[in-house]
Amino acid sequence: MLTFSVSCEVCGGALSGRQTVVCSNACRQARKRMRKLTDAEREAMLWGQDCAHLECTKVFEPRTPSQRYCSENCAAAHRAEAEDARWDAMCELDGCGNNAGWDGRGAPRRFCSNAHKQKAYRQRKRDVS
Repeated sequence: MLTFSVSCEVCGGALSGRQTVVCSNACRQARKRMRKLTDAEREAMLWGQDCAHLECTKVFEPRTPSQRYCSENCAAAHRAEAEDARWDAMCELDGCGNNAGWDGRGAPRRFCSNAHKQKAYRQRKRDVS
């Protein structure tokens, strides 16, 4: 025997006519997306999650499974902090405290000069032997 619910599984709205599980196309698509999520993602969608920005302590209801920030302001602040960290990248050679440099695109340089890059390579090669 089939049993039908009287309210939408997604939004809780009233069902009408031939509707048996969901009340609209939007709720049908949301239900389909919810089935694809892992348990942890589903729980985060239902109960809220913490904002990924370190200075923010808000718990928010994500609109999508991949949403990490509570607002555009937190996302922009996190991007700005990441860019500042790239500008401040230090040379990876032991004993060198120079700024490695960054040209504004991609990943920052690991070494401040080609000489330090070569020196670090020779040190790694010597340590392996």
